[in-house]
Amino acid sequence: MKTLAVPTTPFAVALLTGLLFLVQPGCGGANAGDATTTPGQSHSNTGDDEGDDIDTTDIDSSTPATPDTPTAVDTSTAAPVTFVLKNSGSDELFINMDKGWQAVIFAYSGQVPNAKSMLMFPTHCTASCDSAPEERCPVCPEPERVKEIRAAENHDAVAPGDSRSVPWDGKAFSYKKAKAGKRGCKCYTTATPEPETYTVKACGLRKTKSAKSRSKYQCVEGTMTLPSSEPIVVELDFADAE
Repeated sequence: MKTLAVPTTPFAVALLTGLLFLVQPGCGGANAGDATTTPGQSHSNTGDDEGDDIDTTDIDSSTPATPDTPTAVDTSTAAPVTFVLKNSGSDELFINMDKGWQAVIFAYSGQVPNAKSMLMFPTHCTASCDSAPEERCPVCPEPERVKEIRAAENHDAVAPGDSRSVPWDGKAFSYKKAKAGKRGCKCYTTATPEPETYTVKACGLRKTKSAKSRSKYQCVEGTMTLPSSEPIVVELDFADAE
């Protein structure tokens, strides 16, 4: 093995130091203080976004990344209950948002067939009974042609390993008859749910990628006990459908 001789004269040392100083900016890029990192935001109750990219410019690759923990809750700002719809399967999970969260997540107490259902979100195209009389019975025209129906569909695609967090304010919805002029409808009121252990159910769709198989409607369950003195998280894990 050859040994490289290192100059030891003062002039040679100064020259070598100057060359290193000139070469260094081309290797390191901008200063660490000039880079701006904007983390992507986690999903919330809308479920419409597919997520933001994370700028990894300032991340130290020598430090192992800490995996996301969907059950972690900031108790100072968290909703009384947060439902986490987690896709642990290998295919995309499609959530139909056409009718809002009430058609996706629901709860009941007791055992089937004597179970008692609880509405945690308002039914599509309904208004509060406290609304102005002219607003109490909203009108929501729906498309009639197949092409228009498909164009209006709002499906949120949850990628494998991703999740959606849906906050709930802890109020149960109930409906009663109402009128807006001569037109009748139902309006809602809200109240605190009865103390109970509830079964929570959420449903999504696994779309087929083959003409030889059908898309599968998949539902998963969890439980929650109300009331709770602290914010709680109910994880609803969509594993691969059997």
